[in-house]
Amino acid sequence: MKTLYLSDLDGTLLTPQACLSAFTAETVRRLLREGMAFSYATARSFSTAKKVTAALGDARLPVIVYNGEAIVDAGDGTVLDAVYFTPEEAAFVRGVLEAARLRPMVYSRPAARVQAEHVAYLAQNCTRGLAYYLETRRGDERLHAVESEKLYDGRIFYFTVIEDSRAACEAPYEKLRADGRFSVHLQPDLYSDSYYFEIMPKAASKAEAAKRLMALCGCDRLVCFGDGENDRSMFRIADAGYAVENAADALKAEAAEVIPSNRADGVAHKLLQLWAAERPR
Repeated sequence: MKTLYLSDLDGTLLTPQACLSAFTAETVRRLLREGMAFSYATARSFSTAKKVTAALGDARLPVIVYNGEAIVDAGDGTVLDAVYFTPEEAAFVRGVLEAARLRPMVYSRPAARVQAEHVAYLAQNCTRGLAYYLETRRGDERLHAVESEKLYDGRIFYFTVIEDSRAACEAPYEKLRADGRFSVHLQPDLYSDSYYFEIMPKAASKAEAAKRLMALCGCDRLVCFGDGENDRSMFRIADAGYAVENAADALKAEAAEVIPSNRADGVAHKLLQLWAAERPR
């Protein structure tokens, strides 16, 4: 049997400073050299994920981005597998968000160039959280301030609303969750006091992407690591799921074990322990 080891990034593999510790980077590089099938599943885009994981080196499996919307090549970001909203689904989401007066970032890819991403947003009257997001991503070529009539153009695969309070998103979150056609998450940002409301096609979840990645890599077991609500789906299909000490209580309740926090390199230490028992002799 071959095991896929799959870790969330922010709050799990990464330190609270959104980087890899020297110990974790060196440990994962060594395990990869020894043959471990290790990858990550993140809410981040590949554009930002590749920066914070650069220390892992080049010899890696494909990675899961956008909470499971896409599986991409770990080297150049080429999209290997992706899911999209239908035009009817995108229109429904738009109506719900506009009724709640929420201003999303809208992620799309041109049909002719699936690897090229376009993130549209309205620059006027940004929330404090969105302004912080844009400031920390200066120079990101995906980002485009547009007029309102252009916001929903393209082949849409992801919506993100960044609000300064949870209350602003709760009613549309519940409506979209109850609809059944969408995968939705509403949770606090780890690095600011904002809330992220993320909306994806139903087939876009870390669990569904993990299944597809296992098939791509020829793996038949899944061991995963996480800290947040958006990791629950992959915990539910995993042979073993490990929650870091700083994880949400709901995730800890579903974990096989609670391991040391991201401050203490909990994932790296657990990987070493698991690999010592499983590595080929």
